[in-house]
Amino acid sequence: MFSVSSDAMSNLLSRRNFLQVGVAGSGGLLLGCQASPPARPAAAAAVPAAPVSATPPAGPGRFGIYIEIATDGVIALVSPQSEMGQGVHDGLAKILADELDADWGAVQIRLPWADPGFASPLIKRQRTANSDSTVNYYQALREVGAGAREMLLQAGAQRLGVPAAECRTSQSQVIHVASGRHFSYGELAAQAAAVPVPAKPRLKSPDQFTLIGKPTLRKDSLLKVDGSAVFGIDVRLDGMLYAVLSRSPAVTSKLVSFERDAVLRSPGVIDAFAVTDGVAVVAKSTWQARRAAESLVAQFDTSAAKEVEQSQIRARLHAALDNDAEALAGRAVFGGAPFDKAATLAALAAAPVKKEWTYEVPFLAHAALEPLTATAVVRDDGAEVWAPTQQPDTTADMVAQITGLARQSCRVNVTFLGGGFGRKFETDFVRQAVEIANKLRNRPVKLTWTREQDFRHDRYRPGHVTRSRVGLDRDGNILAMHSRITGISMWRYKGRQLPPGSGDPFATGGLINDRYAIPSAYVDNVVTNEPIPVGTWRSVSQSMNCFFFESAIEDICAFTRQDSLVLRKKLLAKDARAVALLDVLASNGNWGQRLPKGRGRGLAYSQGFGSYCGQIFEVEVRGKNVHINRIICVFDCGLVIDPKFVEAQIVGGIVWGLSAARDGQITFAKGGAVETNFQNAPIIRMPEMPAVEVYLLAGDSKPGGAGEASVPPTAPALASAIYAATGRRPRRLPLSSDGYRFL
Repeated sequence: MFSVSSDAMSNLLSRRNFLQVGVAGSGGLLLGCQASPPARPAAAAAVPAAPVSATPPAGPGRFGIYIEIATDGVIALVSPQSEMGQGVHDGLAKILADELDADWGAVQIRLPWADPGFASPLIKRQRTANSDSTVNYYQALREVGAGAREMLLQAGAQRLGVPAAECRTSQSQVIHVASGRHFSYGELAAQAAAVPVPAKPRLKSPDQFTLIGKPTLRKDSLLKVDGSAVFGIDVRLDGMLYAVLSRSPAVTSKLVSFERDAVLRSPGVIDAFAVTDGVAVVAKSTWQARRAAESLVAQFDTSAAKEVEQSQIRARLHAALDNDAEALAGRAVFGGAPFDKAATLAALAAAPVKKEWTYEVPFLAHAALEPLTATAVVRDDGAEVWAPTQQPDTTADMVAQITGLARQSCRVNVTFLGGGFGRKFETDFVRQAVEIANKLRNRPVKLTWTREQDFRHDRYRPGHVTRSRVGLDRDGNILAMHSRITGISMWRYKGRQLPPGSGDPFATGGLINDRYAIPSAYVDNVVTNEPIPVGTWRSVSQSMNCFFFESAIEDICAFTRQDSLVLRKKLLAKDARAVALLDVLASNGNWGQRLPKGRGRGLAYSQGFGSYCGQIFEVEVRGKNVHINRIICVFDCGLVIDPKFVEAQIVGGIVWGLSAARDGQITFAKGGAVETNFQNAPIIRMPEMPAVEVYLLAGDSKPGGAGEASVPPTAPALASAIYAATGRRPRRLPLSSDGYRFL
């Protein structure tokens, strides 16, 4: 664990106003900002922050909110997004450093804090989700880095006594080309920071990149190896108290009463009181708080969860497929145009050949290896939070709401995240920590969930059932497709409004991939109302809808005896990038080559998050025993910031998707989750993981996302490989629920 000194956070950023640079075409990005980050309360020097989250002291080499250059040449860059393993800690800093012409070896990277200056100029938010960190910040960070570079160049030219046009920058130096005379950035930083900020800095051409597109060792790796990286669970503050919750095992409940006096007699316990989701037990250590919370006698009203039983939930999901009266119109993709219902139903009715298939996926937990945790301190003049959060902006809003303090007096420091996957996009665990700290003002409190609470009170990826109906001509061509999905509406659960008659875009997005040239298509959704909390899960709607749609394509191929690669290329013929990717996939995956009996290959394709992904699985099946021999993935995300980072994300996404496809599920009994830890909710282990062959397609198009895009094709490619080996198509996940075992 990591401890911090009591003077780590003095002389804060709030003491300086920063320059502002307008960015053409992006709505403006702050090289510096007029409004400083939330000020630390005056008395908070006794409650220091972890240095990785700290706002550095204002200094003469400060180039706004993102960049600080010290006299010794060390360049501190802030990466504005939450680092949860995906690599943005280094990736976004590399974009800045490349345009800055910085010596990468001299760069130190700081984690962010909640601040409007870090909001993406594209989405006006500071949040990490949807695999869009690079997409949202690429242009803006280039312009910030280029602006600072031009300021340094101007200062260097002044010191050298020559025109700026005669100088160049390289490896943190300003160099006079003719004479070779130079000054380091450290020598120039104070002077350069006072230079007027250029309104439209000149950006490098791609052939001038020195870091973008090239692999480098991750700077956060050493921190994680030597233990100096501060995750949410590592935060230690002077005078800290520790909290654990006592909660009902039901998915929803209300606290009726608890025996407070008894728990106060437990060793180390400081206090116990009701919070929104149960009872907070506060003690001198996490272990003491946990032991006391486990012994606490509490009564909960769980009547709202009485029908949360697995067999009943599945029955309602399947019954809803026939509920035409409550079917709500969906769209092709999130935010896309609506499909034509009348034309699709007419084409289906007229088609000479009709088929339909039903597919099913379960509820899923996030199961991040770092359990939910957050630390907070609340004082009369301000509040401060340290949290592994994907939403620092809305978290800060929530802190202000709970404490009644002004928003600018509430500071949120973002730690490293020990996995996020969408779960730490939620703010419930931070809210609980702030509620506890608000009750115990002037004392920092760290709340830590148990692993069982992490499973029982997740915001689950909803379980869904889909029925796909297709109309074909007698040559096997697709004339029409209608897919209906049933399940909990995540949109409604989050309190969002939709136009009357519109389905949940979280459920319907990508249910029929609109990049495939299907003449008539329509999707709709029937909501089943369960009191189960739901939320986004890695790859969101594509996590299930790619399985549904690609499985339907495979079923069409099997029924019409068409090669699935040939059909996909035909349906995607107008998308040259898609066809090129499929060709590379087929070549490297030996598509079309015969395999011995009992072995098979399966193919799946997906497109989303600005990227293209194709996978081939090759398996050997004996009875219900499956061995995966090969996994081949071809990936096109346009411009690549670091190929090793992208490859790691691709493999990580496949590990995630494969783990869920094999064993992942949350079932329910007596109102609560049955699976409560890794012994009955296993994730794939290192010795079990097959090797993955990754082929990146080089491109100069704008960057796409990599964190989620390799998850969707994994399950359908594996299911199709099993079908190719056995002639039996799995249409329900996880595969273990149908008796498949993986060797």
